[in-house]
Amino acid sequence: MTQAPDRFRVELIGQASSHLERLTARAEQLDLRGLLIEVLREMMENLETRPREWGDPYINYRNLNAVGYGCTLNTARLRIAYAVHNMEPLVWLSRVTPLTDSPFKED
Repeated sequence: MTQAPDRFRVELIGQASSHLERLTARAEQLDLRGLLIEVLREMMENLETRPREWGDPYINYRNLNAVGYGCTLNTARLRIAYAVHNMEPLVWLSRVTPLTDSPFKED
C-alpha cells in the first residue's frame, strides 16, 4: 500500500481565483477578515493534508484520473469544490462559493 504524502499541492482552476477575490472584497466590506482568514486556513490545511477524508466524493473524473469532492465550511457557510488526483499529491480547487445563509453572500 502506498503511503499518503505529507502535503498535497493545491492549484486554483476555473473560477476559484475570482471566487476568492470576491470573498476577500466582501470580507473587507463587512469587516469579516478574521472569519475569512480562519476558514481559509482550515480549508488549506485540510486540502494539503487530508483532502480525501475531508470532503465528500461526488464524481469520478476518469480522463483526469481524479475524484471530485465537495465540502461545506459551516462556520462561514461556504461550499468548496475540488478534485484530487488519484496518483499524484495534487488538488485542484475549482469553487469557493457562499451558500444562501452565508455572511459572505452578496445581495
